Amino acid sequence: METEKELSLKELINETILFFIISRKVIVFITIFGTLSVILFQKIRPAYFNTTALVTSGIADFERNTDASKLTQKTGIDLINLLHLDIRKEDYEIVSEKLNISISDASVIKSIKANEIFIKDQDGKEYSTSKFSIDLSVKDNNSISNIQDGLAYYFSTNLYIQSYYNQFLSTTSDEIKAIDIEVNSLRVIRESEKSAVDISSINVNSKKSQYDVNNQILELINLKSKKQTDLKLLKPLSFVSPFTITQTPERGVLILGTIAAALSFLLGIIIAVFRNVYVNSRE
Repeated sequence: METEKELSLKELINETILFFIISRKVIVFITIFGTLSVILFQKIRPAYFNTTALVTSGIADFERNTDASKLTQKTGIDLINLLHLDIRKEDYEIVSEKLNISISDASVIKSIKANEIFIKDQDGKEYSTSKFSIDLSVKDNNSISNIQDGLAYYFSTNLYIQSYYNQFLSTTSDEIKAIDIEVNSLRVIRESEKSAVDISSINVNSKKSQYDVNNQILELINLKSKKQTDLKLLKPLSFVSPFTITQTPERGVLILGTIAAALSFLLGIIIAVFRNVYVNSRE
């Protein structure tokens, strides 16, 4: 029984080898023809340019999220990816309005996608960061700068972001003023000769004393500095690293050529099988 199985297996292998030998011209021809056709098509079709920007957004700060787990860039990422839906539908008039760019600039956008950036701790656990990336693919690299300006416009004119941003500016300014008043009050206490606080016993680096006025003043000044920085630098969308106006077009020839070669090879085998069956049926 085992000998019969071995013979059957040998016959199957021999027939398979014989089939490829007989049909080699058909399989090779179809494989080469299919691969070259795709490569030629990719060479003829318009090239596209890929570029990536590193950005950050103050939306989470505008919303006054105090929970560290919520301080993500999800809102900004969602806004970019929603824009991509309009591009997929080729609704370039809407894209043009949202980005405040010409329809010709909008129509060259092939795709745009935002991705969250994570960092890992020593245990391998991932945490969100204050930055995210935007991958842009366009048919004309001359439009990249206009699209970048358009994205900043898209964020700054969003009504949801706009209302939170205006409130953030107003309340942060009020907080800075309140800090100034508190610092001045503490300085009066420190400098007052009638103060019950023994200033000579206070150590600036000490956190032990209940009446450590100097430390309170320094903490408030540090808090004020942070709020002033946020007030000046936090924007709806800021480019940490802008899009590179790449000069090297991409056509995806290698990837598509490999896929085309594999599919053409399979198609060649299928055609060769049908041809072999047809020839045998005629004999």
